[in-house]
Amino acid sequence: MSTGFEIVNPIARVSSADVGAAAGARRVTQVEGLRIGLLDNGMPHAVDFLTHLGAAFERRYRTPIIMRRKGFSARGAEPEIIEALASSCDAIVTGFGV
Repeated sequence: MSTGFEIVNPIARVSSADVGAAAGARRVTQVEGLRIGLLDNGMPHAVDFLTHLGAAFERRYRTPIIMRRKGFSARGAEPEIIEALASSCDAIVTGFGV
C-alpha cells in the first residue's frame, strides 16, 4: 500500500479549433512567484486532495495558496467566490470529482 500520492500533469495538446473561446487564454509557463487559488468543488475528498496539492505547491514552488470552497457541488461557484479568486490569484485549480 502506498503512503504518498503522485501529482499528474493533466495538460493535453489540443488544436485551437477544438477549444473554442479558450484558445486565446493565457497559459501558465512558470509557477514560481504566482499566487495559486484552489477551488474545492464540494465533492467528497476534494478538500483532502486540494490541501495536499496546496502543500506541495507551497513546498516545491514557495508560492502562496488561497483556498475557497463553493457551496453545493452540483451548482456553479457563487460569483463572489469567483471574483475573490480571480482578483487575488494568478492561476486557479479546480475540478476534483469522485
